[in-house]
Amino acid sequence: MLQSRGVSDLLAAEKKAQELIEEARKRKNKRIKDAQSEAKAEIEQFKIERERHYKGLEQQQLGNRTQMTEQSNKETQTQIAALKNQYESNKQELLQRIITLVCDIKPEAHINARIE
Repeated sequence: MLQSRGVSDLLAAEKKAQELIEEARKRKNKRIKDAQSEAKAEIEQFKIERERHYKGLEQQQLGNRTQMTEQSNKETQTQIAALKNQYESNKQELLQRIITLVCDIKPEAHINARIE
């Protein structure tokens, strides 16, 4: 009887040890799942933060690009206006020179022309 009681105590202790091991495994698995969920949440938060940062930089660059385009357009318009003014101021003088050269003909024979 003493021996069967020792065996039954051993079996009960083994069963209790198995239950403790199973509980420990369940807790470990739960901690792993919780850690994975927490890591996913942190990764998602990091992605959102980086995306916001990227969008901010993108808007800043687009703003700079727009500003540069406007400045370039202003400079172009200024140069066009200067060229138009230069054209207007020199137009009459140039026309007069062309008319003078076309109308003031001095007929003379070319040096290679033979007079026979």
